[in-house]
Amino acid sequence: MLCRFSLLKTASAMAPFLAPLPAIADEAGTVQVGLRLGTSLASGVPANDMPGYGIYGLYALNDQWSVGLSIYLAEFDYEEPARQVGLPIDPDAEPIDAKAEQMIYSAMVERSFSPPDARRQWFLGAKLGVADTDVPVVTGQTATGDNFEIHTEVDREIIVSLFGGVHQRFGENWFADFTISADQHFAAWEPVDVVSGAEGRSDDYFAYGFHLGIGYRFE
Repeated sequence: MLCRFSLLKTASAMAPFLAPLPAIADEAGTVQVGLRLGTSLASGVPANDMPGYGIYGLYALNDQWSVGLSIYLAEFDYEEPARQVGLPIDPDAEPIDAKAEQMIYSAMVERSFSPPDARRQWFLGAKLGVADTDVPVVTGQTATGDNFEIHTEVDREIIVSLFGGVHQRFGENWFADFTISADQHFAAWEPVDVVSGAEGRSDDYFAYGFHLGIGYRFE
């Protein structure tokens, strides 16, 4: 009798540890891979509009939270670097811009506000990125007829972004999305005219982004 009582007591004590673990959320482990196209709008220094495209991947931690990485290439006009260094430019002349390229590498976190089985899913997120920017040499003439040759050095940018949007599913695995972002660029652009020695500098800038994308879910 004592032995049976001891066994029952031991089984009761171990029951919480032997109970089945809660089921893992359905979305946990889901991977999303997508392509996005879009543009960012800035104040004109260093650019007005910054179109680009990129790829991203998201890994679902549970029904609400996902983490991911992205690579994005923006190609845009660096607006009139000759004016940035203070050279006199004929206002009637065709603007001489530099075609800049900016490669952005980002880590992000995303939070869904819709049920995991919803066809339309609203989300918010944050992103931290670093950007390497290449600006070609720009040559031309000033309003007084003097030549200029401007070289622009751009420090590696740090970009902090908040974003939000919607994923729209099509079928079991395909989806499209629309995203709006607010991007703070911590930057230093330093153009120098090697002919006259004139120098300029532009620092941090802010941009709004608008992007459309398509992707595939691996479950």
